[in-house]
Amino acid sequence: MNWSDWYTDTVDVYRDVEVKDGNLTRHERKEVLTAQPCRVYQANDRPIGMSQTAASIKQDSMLACDNSVDIHAGDELIIHRGGRLGKSLFDTRAFAGDPHYYFEPFGAVIPGLAHQEIIILQEERVSQ
Repeated sequence: MNWSDWYTDTVDVYRDVEVKDGNLTRHERKEVLTAQPCRVYQANDRPIGMSQTAASIKQDSMLACDNSVDIHAGDELIIHRGGRLGKSLFDTRAFAGDPHYYFEPFGAVIPGLAHQEIIILQEERVSQ
């Protein structure tokens, strides 16, 4: 199995970058990567939460992508489920944790398995 064949989703990455405004430096969220192949899979699927004021979801899932994709902890991710297959069913907004890199072992029996996995947090109020 080759990981690149397994990537059915795409991700857009947004990061806070420094912007000079005269003598002031401020931070602004900007898109730094677009339509990177990836795959989301759920390690912990929690039920929807209900309260008197709003419904909410809080899920932690995993995102797998190539080691060359530059994702940092705290980056905002817009994940297009099925985006690589031309079937963008829905978009998921999440935030990235620290990436965990898995490199190709020397003399690997099945080459092409190098990848990174990132724990992502999705926390939203459910709209009606």
